[in-house]
Amino acid sequence: MARKSNKLGAYMKKIFGAAVAVLALAAAVIFVPKTSAAGATAKLPTTGVVSIPITRKITNVGGRVQASFRYRIEAKEGNPAFVSGINVSPTIGMDIEDNNAKLASSECSLSLRNMVFTKVGNYAFTVSEISSSDPINYPIDTNKYDIFFEVTNVLDENNEPTGELQARVLDQMYSYKDDAKVPLRAEFTSVARYSYITVSSKVSGAAADTDKVFKYKVNLAGVAEGTVLTIVGQDAEVNYGGEAITTSNSYTVGDGDLYVYLKHGQSVTVGDYNRSGVTAHELPLGVSYTVEKIDDGDNYTTSIDGSETLTSTSKAILAIDDDAFATNNNTLVVNNKESSVDTGAFTSAWPYLVVAFFGLSGFVIFRRVAKNINA
Repeated sequence: MARKSNKLGAYMKKIFGAAVAVLALAAAVIFVPKTSAAGATAKLPTTGVVSIPITRKITNVGGRVQASFRYRIEAKEGNPAFVSGINVSPTIGMDIEDNNAKLASSECSLSLRNMVFTKVGNYAFTVSEISSSDPINYPIDTNKYDIFFEVTNVLDENNEPTGELQARVLDQMYSYKDDAKVPLRAEFTSVARYSYITVSSKVSGAAADTDKVFKYKVNLAGVAEGTVLTIVGQDAEVNYGGEAITTSNSYTVGDGDLYVYLKHGQSVTVGDYNRSGVTAHELPLGVSYTVEKIDDGDNYTTSIDGSETLTSTSKAILAIDDDAFATNNNTLVVNNKESSVDTGAFTSAWPYLVVAFFGLSGFVIFRRVAKNINA
């Protein structure tokens, strides 16, 4: 009888242990908060922040700006789950006329509306500029921004999670350039890398005239027609070949040839100016130019950058911070005149022969007159 009682007790203990395990599992299911129902997703609400404004600025603008820039948003490592529906490449296009502020600016927005979240947690994405249609003259801005999202459960009337998800954008983002939180607006800026050219005139030689005006033709290749370039360095009025000429302080590409007039020691710049303390350059990098001295029969020997030729070698215009700037963007023209033109020994002796002839003739006449008087 005692043996049966022991068996019954052991059996009851097993039943009690199993019951306790079942109750513990039920409690765990009841008291563990729901994170999301199977297949639950969340998008940003239809109202509020559903996009990030992007502003693109270009400073040091010279002439017309025609460029476009592309942007990318990508997930950072460590996000709770994959997010679909990301707008990978919004584009800002610029087609802006020059203005007094020397600043071009345009805007677009980075849509966040289609992003789909599947799990609660905090998410981070990075926005960056990935391309420029003209990276030489309008370099990309390497600054980046981190945008943060928060995905949570929707709560019921008892403040209990329902398993449905909701997402929102946090009201600030992180700027790598500023190393700080900034408002929800991504701004990308770069300095336009335009340049300019300089033509300098000098004379040399014993017979050179430092007040003589020389005429030069500047040929530009690759600059869009209609571009207005600033010309600085010429005298406002010059006398060339006996003609009074009023020079211009600007030139419109495609509107005839570009001529500049310089005396000894003068230089002219094309595409460089300073107005109200703002310096700007107007020639796109990579275009080429030549300089030609117009021959007016002045009997000067002309050399350009040390080469005795009337037209310089075509040069590619470089950035002003390039080591080769002085070589490619500056042109020195030297006009040399040592003495009067030598046209041969006979011509050179001719004045002396004339004097000798008349001197001898006078001497003969004088002797004949004296002889007649003495007779």
